Amino acid sequence: MFAKTPPKPESFKVFLDALKSINSNRHDKQSLIRIVEEVSTLMQSNIDFYSTLSTRHSARAKKTRWIAIIFGTLGVLAPLLGGINEYFKALVGWGYPALAIAGAAMLVDRSFGYTRGHIRYVIARLELKHLLTNFQVQWSMWLANHPENTLAPEQLKEAEAFLQKFIDTAHEIVKAETAAWGIAVVEDMQELKNLIGQNAKAKQDNAKDPG
Repeated sequence: MFAKTPPKPESFKVFLDALKSINSNRHDKQSLIRIVEEVSTLMQSNIDFYSTLSTRHSARAKKTRWIAIIFGTLGVLAPLLGGINEYFKALVGWGYPALAIAGAAMLVDRSFGYTRGHIRYVIARLELKHLLTNFQVQWSMWLANHPENTLAPEQLKEAEAFLQKFIDTAHEIVKAETAAWGIAVVEDMQELKNLIGQNAKAKQDNAKDPG
């Protein structure tokens, strides 16, 4: 019900396999370039992952909203139309059922986190895309300022710090989104539990006092 599809493990395996094939001489500029390319590819796979989730949740959120709008409107108008014209009198009985369907649709959206999940995934995707774009621009500028093929220890240290900052920032973005997802799941489960408890209590009270 609240499962979140994990990223494809193949992308990370491809990344690890690529690292193994890179020249172990880290002072080789081409090896460093290959590492950056593989890290960027892995980052792009995460961006695609969030894009897929966002599209999926957006479609489901739209369906539940349309159901809620249509049946909610019908639930409000049915009694009014029935009171105005005899032709619509048969619709009076559909008022409460229609409102119940509209409420159920909104509950489904809330419980499965379609709308909130869509927003969260869009934000994560945009942040990762901005991070990757900014990193690639800065990396291109760094390469232009260091045209030599063999890197000095200081240059290597600078490049490694640059790459590590990129990886750490991406990790923080993903971790923050995952934490928000976990909190949302707990909150939605608690809200659903409270709703069920309230309904059960109301039924018990009605059974005790049928008059």
